Amino acid sequence: MDLFLSTFENRIDRKGRLSVPASFRAVLERRRDPLYLFKSLTEPCLEGCGPERIGQIVDAIDSMDSLSEEVATLQTMLSSAQEMKLDGEGRIMLSADFIAFAELDDMALYAGIGRSFQIWLPARYRARETEARTRAKSEGLPSLRLGGGRRPPDETPGDPRGRR
Repeated sequence: MDLFLSTFENRIDRKGRLSVPASFRAVLERRRDPLYLFKSLTEPCLEGCGPERIGQIVDAIDSMDSLSEEVATLQTMLSSAQEMKLDGEGRIMLSADFIAFAELDDMALYAGIGRSFQIWLPARYRARETEARTRAKSEGLPSLRLGGGRRPPDETPGDPRGRR
């Protein structure tokens, strides 16, 4: 399975061009997928993925009540999505709107998060990462349900927050 993993920092040039990490480009090339970017709904960053992930979001929307607030929220995310074209040097052109939304300046940090990735202002991402690590040390790790969400037969449910 091709995944977007690790973090990379790249410079944004004066024209708004940003290099896509080689490992991320390789994932897209193996899949022969275009790259989509959109404004995150929950964080001050941009999110990126291939069409498969966009399709999953559209499928989820199609399964919901079309007049619900949840659908309106997800549609807002999709309405900001743009297909990004890589130039010959593996760069994308960030719109002024995307740069302003994520409050990027001359550097951007790519954070691979599995089937998608995020683009952050580096200092903001590092602060978020520090908070997450501190939270994990003080509150413990989140409960992971590996294997498609199925619980092994001998495992008993934890508390409502998923902890034991």
